[in-house]
Amino acid sequence: MTTNPADRIPVEPARWRRRPGQRGQAAVEMALLLPMLLILLFGIILSGFSFYAFIQVSNAAREGARAGSVYILTKTGSGLDLATTVQRAIYDSSVSPPISALGFLVPTSPSFNVNSDVVTTLADGNPSDACPLDIANPCPGDRVEVTVTYRYWLPLLSDLVPMFPQPTVIVREVTMEVQ
Repeated sequence: MTTNPADRIPVEPARWRRRPGQRGQAAVEMALLLPMLLILLFGIILSGFSFYAFIQVSNAAREGARAGSVYILTKTGSGLDLATTVQRAIYDSSVSPPISALGFLVPTSPSFNVNSDVVTTLADGNPSDACPLDIANPCPGDRVEVTVTYRYWLPLLSDLVPMFPQPTVIVREVTMEVQ
């Protein structure tokens, strides 16, 4: 006598059978591990935001130093002094839409003020030459140094974890030779 395979009673494989006392074990394990995994994920996301802000401030300082290094070539057409040229390379609100080297970072107060947070200094690159050190009229070989300060508020961090200081101050300094 042959039996029809459809008439058999399905038997649960041994690996799927539960042993006594293991009901809800996966739920308990998940309840214990989920908060730690969420904290780890949140930390990775916040680290990414901080790294992005650091890179953008570095790029803004580099853009300003580059504008200062080619100032001799551009000053006749623009009529701006060296400090204003550097500031406008970092953030220019005189055009519409405003141009910002800070990427998606907020270029306005209280995080950033282009007039007070961008410092331009000039150093004599060749003290033996006849060209005097003058920020209004830099000479080729002088070094322009641009320092950008940005106050970065990490999103949600001050609300969720008040023990971290807010804002995080990012200061980047770049020096380039005047061309």
